[in-house]
Amino acid sequence: MLCCMQVLSNYRMVHVFRVDFEMPGRDSACRISLLVVCIVLVSCLGGFSQQPAAPAISKQPATQQKQSSSTQGDIGIQVQPAAGPAEKKITPAEAQQLFASIDETLNWLSKDTGYAIKQKVKGELASRQQVAKYVDEKMNEDEDAKRLERSEIVLKKFGLLPRDFDLHKFLVQLLQEQVAGYYDVKTKKMYLLDWLSADAQKPVLAHELTHALQDQNFDLKSWESPKAAKGSDKEEFSFDEDEASTARSAVAEAPQVAEMMRKAMTSNSEFPLLQKAPLMIRESLVFPYGDGLTFEAALLQKDKDTAFSGTFRRPPQDTHEILDVAAYLHNRPVRWLILPDLKKELGPNYEKYDVGSIGQLDTRILVEQYADENAGKEMAEAWRGGVYYAASNKDSKMTGTAKMGLLYLSRWNSVEAASEFAKIYASYVPNRYSKALRLGASEAADKFCPKSECSGSYFFQTEDGWVTVQRVGDESVLVTEGFEPEMAKKVEQKVLMANPENSVQVNMHQPIVY
Repeated sequence: MLCCMQVLSNYRMVHVFRVDFEMPGRDSACRISLLVVCIVLVSCLGGFSQQPAAPAISKQPATQQKQSSSTQGDIGIQVQPAAGPAEKKITPAEAQQLFASIDETLNWLSKDTGYAIKQKVKGELASRQQVAKYVDEKMNEDEDAKRLERSEIVLKKFGLLPRDFDLHKFLVQLLQEQVAGYYDVKTKKMYLLDWLSADAQKPVLAHELTHALQDQNFDLKSWESPKAAKGSDKEEFSFDEDEASTARSAVAEAPQVAEMMRKAMTSNSEFPLLQKAPLMIRESLVFPYGDGLTFEAALLQKDKDTAFSGTFRRPPQDTHEILDVAAYLHNRPVRWLILPDLKKELGPNYEKYDVGSIGQLDTRILVEQYADENAGKEMAEAWRGGVYYAASNKDSKMTGTAKMGLLYLSRWNSVEAASEFAKIYASYVPNRYSKALRLGASEAADKFCPKSECSGSYFFQTEDGWVTVQRVGDESVLVTEGFEPEMAKKVEQKVLMANPENSVQVNMHQPIVY
């Protein structure tokens, strides 16, 4: 989805997370996914770590604090550092013993997974200062990290991040404080940390060496960054590289540890920064170790080759295939909606800023943010496609989300599901804007649609401009935010013409199969 999801999934550095610091994506597009985004940043295996506690979280102002709930998006959180317990560092002898076990562990993993050992893996201890410097440099220098920060405004437009949230600062803090060992695809080394105990890092070693074997056999840096083939549809959005990358991140984890991971992830009370992170970040972090491992465990019931090398040779194309394993097994890829070139319709005052799909995982997160966890699961199952287009106003006087015009087309499996999504989306508009005045049917008819066609639709006037949530056809919902009525009509018409409801245009680029 919105580029964040996959970006975050590649910035994972913890007990069972590796770090690549390479984030795939289109030249002109970023997913919120997670919008998504991405992202599985960090997750902490409670029983394995003796690292300092993460920063505490509070909501400001205090009078507006509310009880934390997994069904709320934690909009408005502020991060405050908290003191951690005393560290128990690894001794030189313990480190030497762990590194000496690398060859033996690789041999065992190779037999268990079928991944061939093609070269030895060296180990190295890293200090807290080295890791902090490494994280900060990569976040500042990496082009895809800049993509993530560029997408921050779109995440805020969708209400997935607080308007005053500092995403860069949050990610640097999270990565620096949650890291507990990693395999680096650039240096091809296994890094353990000199400020953690040997017991805390033993599980890391085996898990990260699995990634080392995957890297030796399939080149993780390239494999996790699928690129759409260049073709005549240069100005049309079809194959979503970020959806594909997020799906691939979910199959790179070892299904043997699924149950251990799930238990650990449900006990993050000692890591409040992760626990209190915005819903989008939390859900994106957990995806490979929750839904991804469920997917892998299902494949493992068939045979090891299907679960391990098989998913690398034929990787899932999107999060839909992860959430619905039958779609993957029976090769039933989702039919993506199309985004045509809107340059002419937008005119000289706007420029394309960000485009992408809103996949099944994105939908689950978005609806959970807007409603609750059960609604998120139900609407995700009813999802049949989604795509968004964000355009930036060139007026230099405009700032923040007010600069952004947004179009979002979604498709559902029934009239009822489409109506329910429109209702959910509209009900959350007042939570995203400080001023959101809903228009009556007659007022809306004058500006947006014939009165007879306004049924089941919602219209608001906000501090960022107009927000429309319209039912189109039987099973689609079309949202525009920030566009003036006449321009909204133009972009809506162009997108709907490219996506006739009863005949979804298919123009997918199949990713390379290894």
